[in-house]
Amino acid sequence: MKIKKVLKIVGIILLVVIILLLIHTIRNFIIIRRLQDNIAKYSSSTNYHIKSITKESNGIEMTANFYIKDDRHASIVERNKDGEIAKISTYGQNDKKGFNTYIENIDSKVAMIEHEGVSMRVEIFNGVESDSIWHTFISSFFANIGSKEVNGKDCYVVNNFPSYINLAAVGKNEYYIDKDTGLMIENITNDQISVREYEFNNVDDNIFIEPDINEYTIQEN
Repeated sequence: MKIKKVLKIVGIILLVVIILLLIHTIRNFIIIRRLQDNIAKYSSSTNYHIKSITKESNGIEMTANFYIKDDRHASIVERNKDGEIAKISTYGQNDKKGFNTYIENIDSKVAMIEHEGVSMRVEIFNGVESDSIWHTFISSFFANIGSKEVNGKDCYVVNNFPSYINLAAVGKNEYYIDKDTGLMIENITNDQISVREYEFNNVDDNIFIEPDINEYTIQEN
């Protein structure tokens, strides 16, 4: 009788645990699906500007501006370390195989014209992307989701959601996502803090005017 009573208690505990885990997963799943739906109208945009400021514990600050307008894209990244600034500007078009990169630092100015490599074109993402509804549901089991106000915006704080964006990430990876828009406005990765700002349908054509090539040393591809 005692064994049956113990087994019954264990069974009840397991049932309660399963129900709580199911509630946890379903809640997260509903939140993630809503964020995925909300960001969809922005991720398909062909005219936007993303500004990202990343601060590291060693004092390095990276300011990156990414611009997309139709088939053109440009990125301007500045690295600031103790007041010493290095700058990389990249320009490209979807219908062109190569792109142009201009590198500036305190000692030199170098240009790479129509070269191939990793483009700095940045798409809009929020860290909770998935390949399917099933992927979303399974990932929701592992995720922890809370709420916090960031820069006057009501956000979800998402931890441990294994999306295909961060599947290989190691350590802390925390996303602060605007509840209304689905846009990620802050990301903490280990010792790095990144803050993002967005602007839509307001990218000026002048952004894509490249620097004067005569001021640079051309580096052969």
